[in-house]
Amino acid sequence: MKTRTSNPMLTPHFALREFTESPTAKKLGIDNSPPQEAVDNLKRLCEGTLEPLREELQLPVVITSGYRCKVLNDFLIHAARQSQHQFGYAADFYVVSGSKFQVSGSRFQVSGSRRELLIRAFRLIITSPKIDFDKLILYPNFIHVSYVSPQANRHSVMLAEANGKYRAVTRADALVRSLEA
Repeated sequence: MKTRTSNPMLTPHFALREFTESPTAKKLGIDNSPPQEAVDNLKRLCEGTLEPLREELQLPVVITSGYRCKVLNDFLIHAARQSQHQFGYAADFYVVSGSKFQVSGSRFQVSGSRRELLIRAFRLIITSPKIDFDKLILYPNFIHVSYVSPQANRHSVMLAEANGKYRAVTRADALVRSLEA
């Protein structure tokens, strides 16, 4: 059974709609409403990762992709077929400082302080004892993070490369390489 509600808060700073709104789904007429199990997973993602990150950064965390139903996920060209987004385990986001930023098409152009905020968030997720995660990937203009459960989280850290591939790195290596990225 799918959940259709106004816009319940998952945690103090994150509402369900932030994770389910999709311009692509809307354009294609795809119902991207999550089942209750995915809503529960999104709540755990917020509680274990995103809310503690937001509280430590003291800056807004903007969700660009959260829950994706199978139909929507299958439509997306670069989406993994078994994407954690389909189950409510994952979200893509960036951080804003209140300063203006440029939007080009559907992609955000990141540079200077915006990129620095992304790297700061990436490093904080890796080092903070208050933030837990399953998979963490630093892309040039956003971060992908997932959370399954304290027992199941693998703490996998990756850097996205220009050729569309991923490089798995240790936490220590990620801290050094994120500054080079």
